[in-house]
Amino acid sequence: MNYNNTYESNIKEYTVTELSNALKKTLEINFDVIHLRGEISGLTQAASGHVYLSLKDKNNSLIDGIIWKGQASRINFKLEDGMEVLVIGRLSTYAPRSKYNIIINSIEIAGEGALLKLIEERRRLLTEEGIFKEEFKKPLPFIPEKIGIITSESGAAFDDIIIRVKKRFPVKILFYPVSVQGSEAAEQISKAINNINNLSRLNQNIRAPDLLIVGRGGGSLEDLMAFNEEVVVRAIFNSKIPIISAVGHEIDNSLSDYAADVRAPTPTAAAEIALPDINVLNQNIIMFNNKISSFVKNNINFNEEKYRNYILPNFLNIIENKIQSLDIINGELVYKKNYFMESSKNKISMTKMELYSPLNYCKNQLQNLFSKSRLLASVYKNLLDKKYFLLTNKPKLINEKYKKFINSIKLNYTKSSIALEANNYNNILEKGFALVKNESNKPIISSSNITKETKATIHFYDGKIKAILKNEE
Repeated sequence: MNYNNTYESNIKEYTVTELSNALKKTLEINFDVIHLRGEISGLTQAASGHVYLSLKDKNNSLIDGIIWKGQASRINFKLEDGMEVLVIGRLSTYAPRSKYNIIINSIEIAGEGALLKLIEERRRLLTEEGIFKEEFKKPLPFIPEKIGIITSESGAAFDDIIIRVKKRFPVKILFYPVSVQGSEAAEQISKAINNINNLSRLNQNIRAPDLLIVGRGGGSLEDLMAFNEEVVVRAIFNSKIPIISAVGHEIDNSLSDYAADVRAPTPTAAAEIALPDINVLNQNIIMFNNKISSFVKNNINFNEEKYRNYILPNFLNIIENKIQSLDIINGELVYKKNYFMESSKNKISMTKMELYSPLNYCKNQLQNLFSKSRLLASVYKNLLDKKYFLLTNKPKLINEKYKKFINSIKLNYTKSSIALEANNYNNILEKGFALVKNESNKPIISSSNITKETKATIHFYDGKIKAILKNEE
């Protein structure tokens, strides 16, 4: 009995093609997705656009690889012989020659030295283009009403930001989850930035955030490479919304840090930069409110005292006093007239008694008497005219002085009004201050007025916002 023939008859017989196809099928089923690290050698760029290369390790083991034209066109760095790379692909064989190779679907630089060289080259080119210039940096809003966060859903960065936001100044959050490392990370991050910038145009019912935080926690240089990709850098630069870059590494800056409007060393620090501390704000508001109140009160008291000193005197009393003075003068004039007349009579009497001359002497004396009488009448008339002038023209002079006094009062009032307007609390609010009022529309000037949770309205020069104040004491 021939056992060899019986044994051989139970073994499947293949042709070379059948065996090659079977091997191909086995490889492609069992190695449909593999990650492979190696050094590029034998790099060839075919006229068809396909890229052919070999990957080798330190033991000089080799495997051929192919990058088809469509995938090759999406590589954003220059492939070079000797470059260490990490590829994702699937194993296959070329059946006619029974030779296996790897079909590469994505490729990344793996060696840190090569990565640093690539980053530095990109930084140089983008710097020459002006992407990192300070003149393009946008200012951050003082108190954003809504913040957009672009980071991983599974990482700690998002939780760190949320915790810090709740403690400092609770605002609305728009979360856009993305991959932050790997071959798809850069595209997802850039797409998220662009979509949020176009949010109001795409959906008018959703308001775009006032500020974006883009980042992740720490990691190796390879882990952080998405934030060094040109597509992410350009998306940050082109954003109309201010961006804080929050890539958690302290030693070196990513290219995203250079392009962002503000760089934060960690996601937690980004939240602290984005929002003021509400407790500090409340203290400042109370302090400034007290200063404003004190300033206004002092100005009012000062002006009241000033106006009080300008109270109009009683002009009737003035006129009465002047009339009384005229009466005194008139009395003096009458007295002097009577005295003069009496004196003249006495002189005439004496003259008559002593008269011994002829009639001519008497005529002369009589003529002198008449002259003195006329002089006395003229003096008396002048005195009466002066009294009449004072009685008729003095009120006019007083009225003119009164008008000048009133005009002086009006001028001082105008100056004081301008000073009060300059210190109007609305004008003070335009300088960056704010006024906090409770639900009863009364100012909150002390932390003792704040319960555990107090609803309040914060007034700014151009509007107001609702807030909840917490007293954690």
